[in-house]
Amino acid sequence: MMNTKNSKYISQVSEYAFIAYFFILTFFPYGADVIKVMCLMTMVGCLAYQMVLEKRIIFEKTALNIPILVFFIYLIIASIFSKNTKYCFETLLHDYVPYFIIFFCMVNTIHSIEQVKRIIKAMLIICGLVCGYGLYGYYTGIAVRDDRLIATFKYHSRIAKYISLFLPIAICLFFYYRSIFVRFWLGCLVFVSGYAIVLTMSRASWFANMVAVIYIAFMLKKKYLLIAIIVLCPLLLVLLPSKYSMHAKTITQYDKFFSSNKILGERLMCWKASIAIILDHPLLGIGPGKRNFRDIYETYRKEIREKEKKSLGDTPAKTVKKKKSVKPKKAQKVEGLSHAHNIILHMWVETGIFGLAIFLWMFTIIFYRTIKTIKSIAENRFEKMLLVGVSAGLVSLISHGLTDIFWKTPESLFLWQVIGVLFLIIQLEGNRKRKDILSSYSGNS
Repeated sequence: MMNTKNSKYISQVSEYAFIAYFFILTFFPYGADVIKVMCLMTMVGCLAYQMVLEKRIIFEKTALNIPILVFFIYLIIASIFSKNTKYCFETLLHDYVPYFIIFFCMVNTIHSIEQVKRIIKAMLIICGLVCGYGLYGYYTGIAVRDDRLIATFKYHSRIAKYISLFLPIAICLFFYYRSIFVRFWLGCLVFVSGYAIVLTMSRASWFANMVAVIYIAFMLKKKYLLIAIIVLCPLLLVLLPSKYSMHAKTITQYDKFFSSNKILGERLMCWKASIAIILDHPLLGIGPGKRNFRDIYETYRKEIREKEKKSLGDTPAKTVKKKKSVKPKKAQKVEGLSHAHNIILHMWVETGIFGLAIFLWMFTIIFYRTIKTIKSIAENRFEKMLLVGVSAGLVSLISHGLTDIFWKTPESLFLWQVIGVLFLIIQLEGNRKRKDILSSYSGNS
């Protein structure tokens, strides 16, 4: 009895540490490192104490255990053969280790659906608070960069990806709950989050969330969501101020994608350079870490520029003149380019073809297990709605990967928190079914 009480207490402490970590990471994504480490160590401590208490190794079997282990071993190998081994290992320690601590501590220390509900409730409340702060900061000028909402994040794309993870969850839970009171607050959250995404001026996020809603419509068989998208998108183009509507229209201007700096800017050059880097480092990549890409990108960028100028028949005089005129602009853009602006290219550049294959393996398993579990759950159950919402958030985030990446802090930390919740639900649902089978077997015997 004492062990059961202690186990429950340990699980609650881990739950609160997880929520505290999520809160700190949301409002202080680039600071409060000591508190973040304390939260992570609390999670690890809870898992270790649980093992001591039960006198056994506690390590729940999930479909991601082997892929994560293989991926981490491969990253170590890639880091050893990288030109900047020390920095690669620092990246593994400061970035990748927290990802996997969050995941494994979640699936091994949280034991009930009630805890999952509290965690999701806390996540949505915190998301609503940061969006509310973002709206306040946008109109007062304290949370704006380049006339775009950034809230507590440095860049508009990062807050947009953060919201994109949790907005689909709020939409799905809005359909689940029948209480007018709960629906009212979820409706408010959807409105505030959606409005904040509009103010980020992130076309990738607008597109990604539209894809997520389409996914929800198909998974929940709600055709009126598709109708709502068809009606709402043109309506917003008319009602929104011209700077938003004109910004949105560029999404469909395919003929200008490769000629307009306003649409792709430095990204086209970034993709060309990334492909060139891949050709030179196809197997192990250049090693994990944004500094590696930033250092090597400038070299490849200059080489590609020179080749393009020669192919256009530029004279040396013209070439020198162009270099001088755009030199300050280039320095500004290159300084911020620490990734390939495409998740497939990014993983291939950093980890090589094998690292990319393992990465795709992980996400294939995530979606396979999620969809399989969704299909096995009866309609209108909380677990089903939550799985659809969480997986829709992942669909939205992955859609960002067409022109951006989500495999960097703090986005990837939020990602692994959500993946942890996802596998918690899958695990709890599997345990429930096993209990039902055992009880039915016992009853028949």
